[in-house]
Amino acid sequence: MDLTRFLDLVRTQGWQGWSLWAVLLAQALLWVGLVRLHLSLHREEAPWEECIGKIRSAFLRKVNGDEEIQELKVHRYAPLVDQLLALHFTEEKSDRFDRWLLLRWKVKEGLRPFWIRWGHLVIAFGAVTWFLQGLRLDLGTEVLKRTPVDPRILWVWLGYAMILAWKIVRLHGNLERVQRSLLLPRRDE
Repeated sequence: MDLTRFLDLVRTQGWQGWSLWAVLLAQALLWVGLVRLHLSLHREEAPWEECIGKIRSAFLRKVNGDEEIQELKVHRYAPLVDQLLALHFTEEKSDRFDRWLLLRWKVKEGLRPFWIRWGHLVIAFGAVTWFLQGLRLDLGTEVLKRTPVDPRILWVWLGYAMILAWKIVRLHGNLERVQRSLLLPRRDE
């Protein structure tokens, strides 16, 4: 990364050079937003096999099943799993279909902030790329290479954003597994 080249561009290219600072700031904000999304998704990770196994065990066990159910009520896995468990136990007297609808709604409601934040980041990526494309047309591609505003850095960002989208989809699948084990526990899934 050639910082002196970047500073020289800022000094000598007039308003296009000064707008490189805006691109650098926007790229930094994109990385901060991506790291925050990564950390919030990391908070939602639970030991899924243990979690689903304990739920199925508690509901299928004939001996000491009530003790395990009471333990499930106070155990903490991840915020969304805990919300699903709390909703299940508050609505356990209602019809199974009603509980299914409520749990499904809770899963979608819990994942919505992640998808909204991810969508905002992708839109911001598009704006930064569009702005950088305009600067590339004015300044040239070769000038921007190996500087802090190198367009290739944005493709690394986009790749990791796609990985985070996959993690959100995987989280959704695991939450549906929890929902299934709460409503219709089976010996093997």
